[in-house]
Amino acid sequence: MAGASLLILVGLGPWAISAQQPQKQEPPKWLNDAGKDAFNDVASAEHPFNAATCETRDALLKSMMGASDPQAAQFRFMTLKELGLCEFIAGRYEKSKKRLDSGVSELNLPNDDMMKTNQDLAPTGLLREAAAFLMKHELTQAATALRRSREIEERNVKKILKMLHNQMKQQGAGGGNVPPLENLVSEISGYGRTGQILPMLMPQAPILKQELGFFEQLDALCEEIDKKIAGFAPQAKDIRKNLDVSKGSKAGTLMYVRGLVTEPIANGDRLMAAADMIDLGVIKAFKEEGAAVEKGVTLLKRSKDGKGCKEGAGFDKTCAAVKQVADLKSNIFGETRVVVLKAGKKQPLDSCSTNANVAILVAAADGVSVTVGKAGTETAETKELLAGLPIVVDFCQEVNLEGKGAVLFAQAWHPEYAAVERTGEIRSRSKTFDLSEDEVKDVTKVANDFAKKHWEKAGKQWRSESPLVQGIKDQLTGAKDAAAKKAETDAETKRKEDEGNDESRKKNIADLEAKREEKKQARLREDKRQSDRKKMLEAERAERDPWLKDPEVIATEDKLASLKEARRDANAKLEFDLTAQLTKDISATERALKKATKVAKKAFKKGGGIIPDKPVAEPSEAYDSKAAGHGGASFGGGKAAGKEEKKEEKVDNTKKVAEIKKKLDDVKKQKVKAAEDEDFGAAKTLKATQADLESQLKKLEL
Repeated sequence: MAGASLLILVGLGPWAISAQQPQKQEPPKWLNDAGKDAFNDVASAEHPFNAATCETRDALLKSMMGASDPQAAQFRFMTLKELGLCEFIAGRYEKSKKRLDSGVSELNLPNDDMMKTNQDLAPTGLLREAAAFLMKHELTQAATALRRSREIEERNVKKILKMLHNQMKQQGAGGGNVPPLENLVSEISGYGRTGQILPMLMPQAPILKQELGFFEQLDALCEEIDKKIAGFAPQAKDIRKNLDVSKGSKAGTLMYVRGLVTEPIANGDRLMAAADMIDLGVIKAFKEEGAAVEKGVTLLKRSKDGKGCKEGAGFDKTCAAVKQVADLKSNIFGETRVVVLKAGKKQPLDSCSTNANVAILVAAADGVSVTVGKAGTETAETKELLAGLPIVVDFCQEVNLEGKGAVLFAQAWHPEYAAVERTGEIRSRSKTFDLSEDEVKDVTKVANDFAKKHWEKAGKQWRSESPLVQGIKDQLTGAKDAAAKKAETDAETKRKEDEGNDESRKKNIADLEAKREEKKQARLREDKRQSDRKKMLEAERAERDPWLKDPEVIATEDKLASLKEARRDANAKLEFDLTAQLTKDISATERALKKATKVAKKAFKKGGGIIPDKPVAEPSEAYDSKAAGHGGASFGGGKAAGKEEKKEEKVDNTKKVAEIKKKLDDVKKQKVKAAEDEDFGAAKTLKATQADLESQLKKLEL
């Protein structure tokens, strides 16, 4: 990510000629040639997350695996993070999460919480969280995770721009004519491709290009999930049309938040802010003070006191209690006010300035009803308000009140709008809403303090018993089940078609079996021919050199053949230490064979053409790979009591050596499988186990 440990900011030349001096990001020296080519291709790609670049990145990862350089783990993390994003963009959420999990394992973090608490790592951790939510079809939670990831990544980009800006000022770039930092920040929405400054800065700082590319993809994913959710909430299209007018600017009073929806009407017990209004005495005070009110009044407006909270306005208790509700006090987009209804007259409520707000309605007395949606349409919903019982409505739609008496109209933050988003908007729109620095600090503190203790719980409470959230999940699960059922039906249809062609299939099978039998017979004939040929050559050899029938020569030849067979097995299992030892043993046995042949030939001639009657070598002198430690030849003994005792000790260790070798083979197979499955955490653990077993084996074989 953009952390200090990963940033290598290049020196900037004079500002006026910076575009003419691009800096190339050099590949790590420990990569092989193929890996360096892949690294350069990824770094220079015009579209860093298209299918071709993602495929190249996959090849780069394979070149990085197994490297022990101190920086290798960081490079593998970066590559796995980007591969996880590639899979996410393609809609393969399970594989995306697996890639991101593997990347996190490369960092060796003390705990997994750092993936959400560390600013540099949080965008990756939240992207991983979004993938997990999408695997379970929980779209609204995935949208919140993606927005949080985007918000933090934007802050990381701003941090890099600030570092670059300071570096340019220190170097006196452009004769001191350095553009203001605000100008650089204002061009972030163009992702470095548009604007007057960032396109010139991008070639100078590869990390800026990398982070802006990641930010652009997160922005696109937020857009995509907003469209998905809008498919389940038809009202979202009109709400976006009304609110999304600033084109990403944070200077206006309207704001549209992607992937954030609300049911037209919801029970108050689902919203923590509504429950707080009961617990903190807001509703009790309002029922008491609002019973006789004749004129509407504002209590809070954009986190500041309204006229209704001035002394003598008659709402002292209600105002004091309202200020204790964090989601009302810290809401800079909304207000809390008292609406007075007249009998027989509809009272429309003001429309929202952002869909990140929801409205809480509390009637001081019975006899009030609320209608959400255009009256007379199928989508309109109406509900009676019971005195003192709060309900939640989506006031981004048309909302009308009917009845008589006072109604408390409180606007709170949407429970799925995260603290990092709230505080970001509070700071960026402070001038728009005329907030002083002290007021910004106070409101930000209220938002953060609430979020640390209650935000996750508030979101879970809001989603419980939500017909919208459950409906989205049911529809997506049903679509997945339908796809699986269709695949099963297609497979069954194909099977029946295959059965319809049964005669043809049987004929093909019979032809295939006939060909196999023919090949089998040909192979048997060839084996017999080679066996006969071998016997004939051995007979000719014995006739030509009769001393080769000497028992000592025969025993040594058998021993040599056994060693060569053992070496072939070791080569097949890639046991290189064993192969090297066996090669030495084979060389020694070949010399022994040459010597035995020479002695037998001399004895044959000396005996007048008669092979001496000598005993065959004892079994203890034959080759025994297990008794030989590393699998090498064991040149048996019996010449001294000390040697017999030493050999006896090796025999005692044979079973243990065999067991360790068996375990070692199993671990190697598991490690290969883990690498193929890209489970690099498991592969790393198995590698350590393998090293431990090899160490034990070496000690036993000494």
